[in-house]
This record gives sequence, structure tokens and C-alpha cells, in this order.
Amino acid sequence: MSENFRGALLMMVCMGAFVLNDAFVRLAGNSLPLAQILFLRGVLTTLVLLTFAIYLGTFKVRVVKKDKWKIFFRSIAEALTAYFFLTAVLNMPFANVTALLQILPMTVTLAAALVFKEKVGLIRIILIIVGFLGVILIINPSADGFNLYSGYALIAVILITTRDLITRKLSVEVPTLLPTVSASFGVLLFSIILMAKTPIQPLNIQNSFFIILAAFFIIFGYYTAVLVMRVGDISFISPFRYSAIIFALILGLIFFNEWPDLTALIGICIVTAAGGFLLYKNHAI
Repeated sequence: MSENFRGALLMMVCMGAFVLNDAFVRLAGNSLPLAQILFLRGVLTTLVLLTFAIYLGTFKVRVVKKDKWKIFFRSIAEALTAYFFLTAVLNMPFANVTALLQILPMTVTLAAALVFKEKVGLIRIILIIVGFLGVILIINPSADGFNLYSGYALIAVILITTRDLITRKLSVEVPTLLPTVSASFGVLLFSIILMAKTPIQPLNIQNSFFIILAAFFIIFGYYTAVLVMRVGDISFISPFRYSAIIFALILGLIFFNEWPDLTALIGICIVTAAGGFLLYKNHAI
């Protein structure tokens, strides 16, 4: 098996894990409020990630003050992202909200050009514009498809873009696991704040099982995300992140009996094509 093929498989496994996390959060959301789901999943994921961090000596690395502040603000962005994105997941067609996240390569490229003055050529500008047109078709503002939760999904995209820009500016000395543990802890703390105003619902075998699976798949997604960056050519592997849309379409149909309408499907195809080509252009040597 070639390194590129192995990397592509890992990327698809990684995307599948994250989509499965979202699906099990939504299934748990049938009987539990989001704050409670975030808290229970947060306890499990934080404990596991914290254990790994201690084992690997992550906290022994000296981190300069400016990186500490960046990690702090990155964690805030991650906590707010969890709230806005998962609220959208609980209230929007599953494939649609997953597809909206695939605009991220375009928003990060655009934001990096505006904030960090990175060069963006004409082809990238065209791809970004085309991608945003695809987003308009997915949320369909002229029909019933656009609502408050479409706005939540777009806010999540802005927050993730902010998080990724902050990540770009972290020093290379910062261990990869440190901002991940910090972000998980940030989501957990934020869920505790939300829980203060949320009626607690009883746990049963089914919703407990869904939360455990959600925690497992998000941890597995983090793990494979690290592995995938260590094999093959990034220009070949990165476009396979769009396999997330395929997984979301399949899981949306199986778990929630949902299928996007024709307009949304066209938008999904446009975002996938534009984003995939942009990823290739960004990483091509």
C-alpha cells in the first residue's frame, strides 16, 4: 500500500469518525439537552486526552506567555463552536450542516489573506467565490431552508476559521496535544455554565450509549487527524476530507431519514468541487 493511498484512507476514517460523533450527539439530543450532552461527552474526552497528555509529558514543555494567550482564546473559540455547530446539527438536515463546514478551506484562505496578508491568486479567489455560491444554495435563503440554525452553522464556520488562524500562529514548540486538551477542557467548562440554566434529564442505557460512542469517535477523530498529517503528500490527501459529505448523506438517510433537496445537493457538489480543488492548489508543490 502506497503512502498516499494509506493517507487517503486515514483521512476518510478521520472524517467518518467526526461525522459519527455528530450523528450520535444528535441521537442523544432526542432525549437530552445539548448542555448535558456536552458536559457528559466533555468529561469522557477530557479525561482520556488528559491521561494521554500526562503520559506523553505534554505539560512538561515550557510554553511562552504569548502562546498561552493564543491557546486560551483558541479554547474559547472551540467552546463556542461546539455550542453553535451542535445546535445546528440538532435542528438542521444532517448533510446540509456538514456540507456547510466544508467551506472552511475557503474561509481560512480568505481570512489568512486579509489578516496575515498571505498571497491569494486569481484562481483561489474564483474558487472562494464559487464555494460561497454553493453555500447560498445549501442554506437556500429564498426558501424555508434558511432559518436561525443556518445562521448558527455559519457562526460556527467563522469561529472555526478564527480557531484555525490562531493555531497557525502557535509556536512550533507547542505540543500538538496541548491546545487539544485545553480546547476539550474549555468545552467542558462552557457546558457547566450552560448546565446552570438547563433542566437535567435522566440518563438511560440508550442515550448513555450514544454519548459514549460520541466521545469515542471524537477522540478517534483527533487521533487519526494527527496520523493523517504524517503520511503521503498533503496535496493528494487533503481533498479526501470531503468524504465527510458522503458519510453525512449516508448517515442522514439511515439514522434520520433525511435527504437534501435538489438545490441543496447542487450546492453541496459545488462546495465539494471548489473546496477540493482549493485544497489541492494550496498544498500542491
